[in-house]
Amino acid sequence: MLLIIFLGVYVTIKLNQLNRIAQDVITVDSAAIRLAENLSEAFLSQEAFSKKYLISRDQDFYQKFWEIQEYFSRDLERLGSLVDTSEKKRSFGHAKKMYGHYLSLLKEEFTFVTDGHEYPYEEFQEKKGNIVDEINRKLRKIILMGRLDRDHKLQVSSQISSRVLRITTVTAAIVIVMGILISFFNTRSINNPIRVLREKTREISKGKFEEVPNVSAPPEIKELFNAFNLMCERLKELDEMKADFISHVSHELRTPLTSIKGASTMLLEGVFVNMPAKQNKLLKIIEEECERLIESVSRILDLSCMEARMMEYNLREVQLIIVIQETVARFAPIALSNKINLELKLPPDLSPVKIDEDRIRQVIENLLGNALKFTSEEGRVIVSATPKKNGEAYLEVSVSDTGCGIPKGDLKKIFDKFKRTDSGRKTAVGTGLGLSIAKHIIAAHGGEIWAESEPGNGSTFFFTLPVA
Repeated sequence: MLLIIFLGVYVTIKLNQLNRIAQDVITVDSAAIRLAENLSEAFLSQEAFSKKYLISRDQDFYQKFWEIQEYFSRDLERLGSLVDTSEKKRSFGHAKKMYGHYLSLLKEEFTFVTDGHEYPYEEFQEKKGNIVDEINRKLRKIILMGRLDRDHKLQVSSQISSRVLRITTVTAAIVIVMGILISFFNTRSINNPIRVLREKTREISKGKFEEVPNVSAPPEIKELFNAFNLMCERLKELDEMKADFISHVSHELRTPLTSIKGASTMLLEGVFVNMPAKQNKLLKIIEEECERLIESVSRILDLSCMEARMMEYNLREVQLIIVIQETVARFAPIALSNKINLELKLPPDLSPVKIDEDRIRQVIENLLGNALKFTSEEGRVIVSATPKKNGEAYLEVSVSDTGCGIPKGDLKKIFDKFKRTDSGRKTAVGTGLGLSIAKHIIAAHGGEIWAESEPGNGSTFFFTLPVA
């Protein structure tokens, strides 16, 4: 495009230059040559009429002489406006001056003839002859210089035309070659990334969710690469989620089913037929495992309803401090048995909130249960609530512990379903759904939930609820 713009500007400039040269040739040089030739012929005619008058004394010749003189003077002035070089101007000035001498000499001779006086005819003829020759010589010189200037300008215009043709041809050839090269490299820059995408798509179909490496490509293709990498990352997450789900189902559902099957088989085979206490123990195991199974299925169903936005919430205005106190009281024996110091820090004047009491209790239970699970003996778990205001009033509830902490890379992932972190210590394996369910519940109440942690220094989980 730059070459084409350059060519357009260059051709425009040169065409203007050729136009100016053509105008000069037509309006200046050719016109000056034509006028000089006409003046030369007119001057010779005027000289011939003067001779005829001097010989014949015929007034018609005299009158004709002065008519030609008028045309001659007018064309002489026009020629003076067209001479454009110093040499031409000198020749023109000399010719004009000599023509003035010529007219003066003729007037003097005409006076002698009119008065009938004798005068030196030969001397006058000699002087006039010298002047006529000088004027003709200067006019011919002007004609010659005009023709030379005209030929020079025509030669320059021819050179400009040839140069323009040459540069146009070269530029057009360069543009064609560059166009082919640019098209070739553009095609390569597009085809190579597309080929890489095609290969990566085949790998994805085989279950390999690897990101596409950075390659040299146009911006649009790079955007496609970014979208492709985002898709790969999401597919990888979905694949991991599928594996986690299968692991969850295989553990959380198969384990209680296996226990139920084993206990029921023993009952059917009559292993403890004469031992009522043992039979009651097996029935108790079946009951506990059924409850565990129902709880796991309920969690999965609840999460599915929440994700589909089909969960119904029974919202009513309650005192959050009462919900927190009751929940903490339920976990106090667990903390006592594990030798964990469970503290409750609640101000007495918390504003009421409009919530589904059971669902918020479920969130607090999940956070408190996790805190106790990952806190060692002689550790501490603190539950607190404080009023906040950031445009709108809300309550901020926090559950902090002195446990093993959470790696920074996992802080955002822990709220995804089926996600569990490697705590570095042996704990009961969870379903991986609790925090995800808590996130959905808090979001449905118009609040936020997040976690702050440093490995080895414990964790703090926060959630907010708008004031009623």
